[in-house]
Amino acid sequence: MLYPSIVSRWQEPHLRGVAVLCAVCTAAVLVLHAGFVPFRRAENLVRDLVFSNNKIVRRATIDPRLAYVAIDDQTLSMGALGPDDFAASPALQKMESGWPWPRDFYPMLIDRLMQAGASVVALDILFTTPRDGDDALKATLDKYHDRIVIGGNFVDDPSAGSRRTYTHPAHDLISDGETDDRVGYVNFWPDTDGVIRTVKYRMTQAEAFQTAGNGQVYYSLAARILQKIGLGDSVPASARGLRFAPTQSADGFQPIPLYTLFLPKAWANNFQNGAFFKSKIVLVGPYGNSQKDQLPTPFGLMDGPELHLNAINEAMHRDFISIPSDEEIALLIVAMGFAAFGVSSVLQRPLTLALTLFGATTGYLVLTIAGFNYFHRVIPFLAPLLTFDSASALSLYWKWLLERRERARMRRIFERFVSKNVVKEVIENRASYLHQLGGVRKPVVILMTDLRGFTTLTEEADSSELVAQLNEYFTAMVDCIFASNGTVDKFVGDAILAVWGNIHSDGPVSDGILAVNTALAMLHSLGKLNEEWVPRGWPILKMGIGVNFGEVIFGAIGSEQKAEPTVIGDAVNSASRIEGLTKEYGVDLLIGESVAELVHTQFHLQLVDHVRMKGKTRAMKVHAVLGPKSEPLDPEMAAYLEKYNSGMACYERAEFDVACSLFRDALYFKPDDPVATVYMERCHELAEQKPETWDGVFVMKTK
Repeated sequence: MLYPSIVSRWQEPHLRGVAVLCAVCTAAVLVLHAGFVPFRRAENLVRDLVFSNNKIVRRATIDPRLAYVAIDDQTLSMGALGPDDFAASPALQKMESGWPWPRDFYPMLIDRLMQAGASVVALDILFTTPRDGDDALKATLDKYHDRIVIGGNFVDDPSAGSRRTYTHPAHDLISDGETDDRVGYVNFWPDTDGVIRTVKYRMTQAEAFQTAGNGQVYYSLAARILQKIGLGDSVPASARGLRFAPTQSADGFQPIPLYTLFLPKAWANNFQNGAFFKSKIVLVGPYGNSQKDQLPTPFGLMDGPELHLNAINEAMHRDFISIPSDEEIALLIVAMGFAAFGVSSVLQRPLTLALTLFGATTGYLVLTIAGFNYFHRVIPFLAPLLTFDSASALSLYWKWLLERRERARMRRIFERFVSKNVVKEVIENRASYLHQLGGVRKPVVILMTDLRGFTTLTEEADSSELVAQLNEYFTAMVDCIFASNGTVDKFVGDAILAVWGNIHSDGPVSDGILAVNTALAMLHSLGKLNEEWVPRGWPILKMGIGVNFGEVIFGAIGSEQKAEPTVIGDAVNSASRIEGLTKEYGVDLLIGESVAELVHTQFHLQLVDHVRMKGKTRAMKVHAVLGPKSEPLDPEMAAYLEKYNSGMACYERAEFDVACSLFRDALYFKPDDPVATVYMERCHELAEQKPETWDGVFVMKTK
């Protein structure tokens, strides 16, 4: 059952799109990480910004057994010393000759520290060429063979095609500097951006020279020191990231000016006659920029000896930071691509996915910090997170596009059955009363249409042609309604019920004007359709329109299974009755009294009747619309109206004979006018009947 489920889900367009986006993002990040140097530099920069924050990452704890004797500017200048100081110390006298110091000075330094009880003395100094005084230095190196370490150096020669050579101490000091355990290389190799973040404690000959090797292993200065204190097994075979001890602090690697070791007062007061160095690892090396031995780190420039001390310190406490290989980073990038696909395929809502994306990014940042602090691992930050975030963000955008497209598609489908403004209300206004059964009372304008003789037409016409003709008719009528922001409430057979003011209203007057203009546009549009249909042999259609204004109940009315937005109320029934009156008076458009009050300033109106419909107790005046007042009436129509209105006045006063004569005169200006004809015949009958009571209201006998 699981396999078909997966296959069926894979058929979903959004899931395939998400898979493609995640794959593309993963591949792009893999390519960037593999061959784009600026990207790796950006990865290092982001990592430094995070890991150099002392408030969130744990720095290394400094071992108190480490001491840093510095060849600083004061030591090199000797400016703070007086003649008495030099006279009291043969070592200072040798130093006074200037840098580089005589080789026979170093035995004095080494002896002083060894006799003070130092466990190991390391000189971060290169003795690459033979010089005077080497005999004394060699004797001291041999004397303290198991407690002394000096520096060697790998040199990359750009002029020789970046060929690497190893510079070891002069042969008259140590005969085999490449293998002697008193020699360790002082090099640190930076990343591609020139910043040192790692240390290589050892290298095979093949690793060192990028050639086939004989198995010889080169050890760093730090590794040799660790071997001397019995921690050779703590020397890792591969590169390790430096956690770095806090600098510029009282418990950091505080440099001790070398010259102070030979000042009797300082030796007694500051170093307790040498007791300070008992059982300590003492590293002697340059301090400051005068020796050009400062190297860039994530924490700024750091002296070479300080880097060695960090390497020793972290090995002593086994506080190494593991650096992921390129293969591990690639696997993590791929894993994050799969994670993005999983999250994006499971979470369907864009907002939920966006919140998850933010939470996952924050969580991953916390994970990298925890990995550094507690699990001694550097977890790549930029590349995996870029994979997850870019894939998820693009998937989010993809889903948004699909959702927008689907919403537009559903809107187009929905609009075939429900009016556009209703669809907009349902989709965009979640709080609308259209989302729940029930409704609200609203004053609206209702327009009702009906085709004349449609029942007979359905019996005689070809069914396929009739459906095609009706579709064209409804399309044109609906276009007119939508053009004025009206709502097509429903189709009832060939009838249309349209409403203004149910969804949006600028006021009853505006709604009334829109409805009447729409009615006129519908009649005009039907006239043009009839002109097109006649050549096709299709029947001519005629329709009546009734417009009314009143309060209705509007909302989603129906059952839990099916409901539709509609209007109900007496105003709707009255609109239908007004439309029915168009057949009685032979006009295409009639509006109720309430609508006439709204639009009389905008349209030429003709009072058609004061009528009480069947089943109603209240009489209603209905009017015909002759046209907008922006267009003046032609003289004949004006003359017709003058006679007609005079006749209506006499009719209301029960002066039926006079009224009959006036309606006859009106027909002179507008022959065959159905309204004047109705009144002429009605007045003739009433004149004969001579009703005892008369209120000017005509009572309809039918609906």
